[in-house]
Amino acid sequence: MLLFCSFSLIDWSELIIKLLAHYGFQYKFIAPGARSSLLARAALLHGNCVVHFDERSLAFAALGVGKASQIQTSKTNASKTKAILIVTSGTAVGNLWPAVMEASLSQTSLILLTADRPYELRDTSANQTLDQVKLFNGYVRWQFDVPPPHHELDADWLASTLAYAAFKASDGPVHLNLMFREPFASYPIPMPKKLVEYVPASTATGFQWSLDWQQKGLFIVAQAMDDESFHLLLQLAQQWSWPILVEVFCHARYQYKHSCVIAYHETICHQTMPFPDANIIIQFGERLISNHLITIMKKVNQYVVVSSSTVRVDPLKAVTTRICVTNVQSLLKFWFKTLRPTTKPQWLSWWQHLNFCVGYKLRQYFAQEIKLSEPGVLRMCFQYAKPLIFVGNSMPIRDANHFVECHHLHDPVHVFANRGVSGIDGNLATSMGVSYALQEPLMCILGDLAFLHDLTSLHLLRQLTKHIWVIVINNQGGGIFELIPNVFNHYFHHHDHFEHVAKQFDFHYYAVNNWYELALHLQNTKGANLIEIQTNQLENATLHKKLTQYTNLFSVSFHSD
Repeated sequence: MLLFCSFSLIDWSELIIKLLAHYGFQYKFIAPGARSSLLARAALLHGNCVVHFDERSLAFAALGVGKASQIQTSKTNASKTKAILIVTSGTAVGNLWPAVMEASLSQTSLILLTADRPYELRDTSANQTLDQVKLFNGYVRWQFDVPPPHHELDADWLASTLAYAAFKASDGPVHLNLMFREPFASYPIPMPKKLVEYVPASTATGFQWSLDWQQKGLFIVAQAMDDESFHLLLQLAQQWSWPILVEVFCHARYQYKHSCVIAYHETICHQTMPFPDANIIIQFGERLISNHLITIMKKVNQYVVVSSSTVRVDPLKAVTTRICVTNVQSLLKFWFKTLRPTTKPQWLSWWQHLNFCVGYKLRQYFAQEIKLSEPGVLRMCFQYAKPLIFVGNSMPIRDANHFVECHHLHDPVHVFANRGVSGIDGNLATSMGVSYALQEPLMCILGDLAFLHDLTSLHLLRQLTKHIWVIVINNQGGGIFELIPNVFNHYFHHHDHFEHVAKQFDFHYYAVNNWYELALHLQNTKGANLIEIQTNQLENATLHKKLTQYTNLFSVSFHSD
């Protein structure tokens, strides 16, 4: 038995696996995920592991081990033939439901270890975060929310908790929801610096701003905005000398040639040069794809969110004002008539210059690129976009937001994604629903794992969608893990191609090997098409680092005077 824990996440995870093994849970079933990667690492070090991409089938396999524990044979020790199941946060947990029901009603031993965000991110609409604590309710024998490790939790407390979990799992499933905070550290808790103010629609136009309008501001458009509202926002941006940072969801991003629209904001915010601080952010819509805006958001004095929803969306705890309105046009017209900020034009000029330089450098790079790359594929797909685009989670949506300026042959193009929980399952089915409702041709861009998770939905797409292009970027699984620091990539598959899947569901199949073939099949095909592009995880990670260096603009300086 360990006598102490150093309170690193690695030691914490290894202690959990060792203690559960001590209580008879020797078999570990692991699904890929970033939040759960340290648990997966610890389990793999101890052996008796099964790694599989589909949480639903993985859970049933773990259930089978539990059923085997009910039979004592000469080859097995029933007390040691029990399984734990390790999955990441979000929809991965929901996929365990069928096996949990079976385990509960058949009184089969099973322990679920579900990774989760820390409690301070709950009810803030943080990415891939939902209420996992009592998800299974009466179908588990015990459920417990294990807090992230800190100085007041010792190894004795953890041992006591896991012993009770093992006891309760003797005749059914137990759910341990494990919170992991990153980076792990202990900090004193200061008094709050900002107090959030909620402004209802009835008082939105009469709200008294307590802002210094001579400061530098940013508009952020995080979701779809109708053309009239965006046109008003463009007028407001010109009047105030504020840039508009447009996420890829907003179809108005195709107006990237407008001087106030900053399409490459994510690349700009990733610069290593000294970055002039914004003082005010006014954001329209809720969830952002960009992670590189976080640094700016944490520093601003005022962070205003304009949304029709009253749900709290503030994972950074940075929002100071939330204006709840359904009619954005009225609010923008009121601001245009009544507010006169005096931001110096150099602020907007600086963003415009960087956006132009980054765009030029990216166009220059990709024009010379010979080998197919994941960012390059996203750029070309958007160039030949259909009226509807559905972008899968993980790498595709990030690459689209990072590298695509939305220069389409068809305007406007509407972009969709499942960003509520940011899961990789159900993407094909959701895209079918979008196309079925709007009766427009659809392009769906997915990674290989998202594609594998939703194969049966190809039947829906084939039956109910006339013109569909499914673009599968196959990097053999989990390519995004190569880009996340300190995350252990513990899953690879070996599906060399998906031609057999295309035949099964009556899709035309194209294995694309160069840029000419990709452009040809995107532009000149009809009906149901499956286009597969093979990429390499390590090469993709190296390319992203190379593009960051290539677009870094050391020569640019900013003077606020």
